[in-house]
Amino acid sequence: MTNPRKYIALGTALILFLPLLAHANGKGQWVRKESSGPAPGFSLTDQDNRKVSLGEFRGKVVLLSFIYTHCEAACPLTTAKLASVHDTLRGKDLHIVSVSIDPAHDTPAVLKDYGKQFKGVDFRTWSFLTGPEDKVNDILLDYKVSPQWHGKRGPTGEVVSVSIVDHVLKTYLIDRKGTKRVEYWGQDFDPKVVVKDLTKVLDEKRDG
Repeated sequence: MTNPRKYIALGTALILFLPLLAHANGKGQWVRKESSGPAPGFSLTDQDNRKVSLGEFRGKVVLLSFIYTHCEAACPLTTAKLASVHDTLRGKDLHIVSVSIDPAHDTPAVLKDYGKQFKGVDFRTWSFLTGPEDKVNDILLDYKVSPQWHGKRGPTGEVVSVSIVDHVLKTYLIDRKGTKRVEYWGQDFDPKVVVKDLTKVLDEKRDG
């Protein structure tokens, strides 16, 4: 059984030793850039086996991230940082959505167990989503997320396993109207900057 403190401890350690990491976005460097255009819609299954669509969160500000649960470093670090943002803005019109890029492994039950590892995660305002591989692949194309896969072969050349070895960590800030506003690339983002961006968008008039 997974140690419930595993990812909390790992996230803390990774934050402390972040300068030593070099994983996401090629070199582990954080890129923040303005974005625009409608956020592509989708419908997947959450950690409680409920169908969830991105459109359901219209009227709220959304942080959309892409993770997989057996990622050893960058994904738990990103999730831990998002958890700190989530906690800072608790009670605001914010919903976090984390889409698994490895749906074959990340079932709803696995995602729920993963989410529970992070202090402060509230499943009422944070959805961990999975679904059929073809649907997930369409979403990854829409949001320009490109996992890199590595295969292992047996003694006679047959493929015995395939696993994700890397992916560009992307998080999107989407406003109440469903428009992409900011993209964050890489795991070493500053939560304070994200909170500042979110606060600005949250303070915008609903009809503005």
